[in-house]
Amino acid sequence: MSEQITHLVSYVQNLDKQTSRLTVKKGEQVYLLEHDEIVRLYLEDKVLQVETVETTYTSNLRLYQVKEDLPANFLQISQSEIIHIKQLDHLKLTANGLVKLVMKNGSVTYSSRRYLKVIKERLGL
Repeated sequence: MSEQITHLVSYVQNLDKQTSRLTVKKGEQVYLLEHDEIVRLYLEDKVLQVETVETTYTSNLRLYQVKEDLPANFLQISQSEIIHIKQLDHLKLTANGLVKLVMKNGSVTYSSRRYLKVIKERLGL
């Protein structure tokens, strides 16, 4: 019986870690965003920006902290940016070896060469 209780306690503790929401701010208001709402996360002037289809929010967390809690359908494309693969519309390999990524909401971003191999593997290129 105690093994089952230990397993149950462990399960409940891990539920907290598997949260599918991210706390963000816009002005003075605080919002809880579902991970599926996020298009991309990126740093701008050392502040984490969380972009959705409609708008962009900020977060007090660090990119690496958020990355630990994100599901597998998020992909880091540079040291300062993570995209949601399901929100990717199309991509194009540029002449200088970078990947231009166009998201479904129309925003455009570029990968860094350092992450190119991982991007190609994850996207099956």
